[in-house]
Amino acid sequence: MALAACGTGNRPAPVTHGVDSASEPTRPVLERVMIRGSAETPDPVLARVRALEADGLVQDVVVMESFPVQIELSAPRTVIDELAAIPRIDGAP
Repeated sequence: MALAACGTGNRPAPVTHGVDSASEPTRPVLERVMIRGSAETPDPVLARVRALEADGLVQDVVVMESFPVQIELSAPRTVIDELAAIPRIDGAP
């Protein structure tokens, strides 16, 4: 069997496993932030974070044991702004 190599410099396009990279949706930039919860029970901020986490809109959620809770998470700016806008009751005496 004879094999011939062409020296034309043409290279095959990279394999994308059936996904056209031009049609891939762009992922929003995630920011790592600390969000303070509310002194309410149940905490509406923590409840919203858990719902957003279940929907895949926030990632890497860490809840600190404090009062009110402090929540560290990664999310797009729009989600962070939504969480920041939730009214809170401060737990300070």
